[in-house]
Amino acid sequence: MLFLLTLLHFAVDGFCAAQLAEHALIFGNDAALLELFALYNLIAFGGQWLAGLVFDFHPRFLPKALLLASCFLFVAAMPFLALGHAVFLGLGNAFFHAAAGSLVLRRYASYAAPGIFVASGALGLALGLSRFLPSLFFGAIILCGTLFAFLLLCTSLPAKGDSLCSHQKRGHPALFFCVFLLLLCVLFRGFSPAHETKECVLLFPCAVAFGKALGGILCDRIGYRKTLLVFFIVAFLALQIEGLLSSLLLAFAFSLTMALTLRLANLCFPLYSGCVFGLTAACLLPGAFWGTMTLAPQAMVALVFLAMTFAGSLFRKYAQDRKTVFEK
Repeated sequence: MLFLLTLLHFAVDGFCAAQLAEHALIFGNDAALLELFALYNLIAFGGQWLAGLVFDFHPRFLPKALLLASCFLFVAAMPFLALGHAVFLGLGNAFFHAAAGSLVLRRYASYAAPGIFVASGALGLALGLSRFLPSLFFGAIILCGTLFAFLLLCTSLPAKGDSLCSHQKRGHPALFFCVFLLLLCVLFRGFSPAHETKECVLLFPCAVAFGKALGGILCDRIGYRKTLLVFFIVAFLALQIEGLLSSLLLAFAFSLTMALTLRLANLCFPLYSGCVFGLTAACLLPGAFWGTMTLAPQAMVALVFLAMTFAGSLFRKYAQDRKTVFEK
């Protein structure tokens, strides 16, 4: 199931990017693409947490949500749509990410699973925007993959009427602050200075995807704290050099922490996995709209490292179920 959802993530992000790029060509300028992409981002990333919250209370809707997401995406491909093009793409993206992200966090206890899942989106987005692969290719994957996932999920979900939130225990207030710190780290990653460099458009998505996947795998092997140390060392080395290599290493370093953020936030509130996944996505919005921060990259690295370290300490101290996977 993880492979299928990861493949669908690659296809959905690639399809959305390819459709936006194709639609912008109709207007013949880059400004149209930026406007469409801004509206798409606002709906796709801003709406995930709300859709995820609905899925947390009604998990039986998850298979239907994947089908609904596919319907939105294919309606958006209709040639007669103008402004609605970005709206339907955003709705399809939001429904898919909230449903699939919730499933990955709920079904797999490892850090590697969410890391691998989110890694494929960066590659799909880059290949779609660069028009390296046509939207028809991504659409075929979405159609076949969604139908297959729907059949698999219909046989493995909770009984009808069961709510995953019906037995939620009251969390310690410190866990809310823990999640706040993790979301703050995602906000900083959205403003990563590595995004400033525009050369080699396929190199950066590869570095981001590799970092997201490797961060989760490393955390499973060596633990949360040691993975954070790897992030700090790689980021420190990146700041000692200049140019393209420095930007690539910074993108890679910040991506190492993505799987840690998702899994730890979900461990704080395990029955709200859809909402947690959506909130982390929403924190990327400011970086998408306002570019880079004036804060020095050295300060950003230090703040992310300290915030994630403190968040881990809070979880270890106050969580009722510390989960062996975190305690390495």
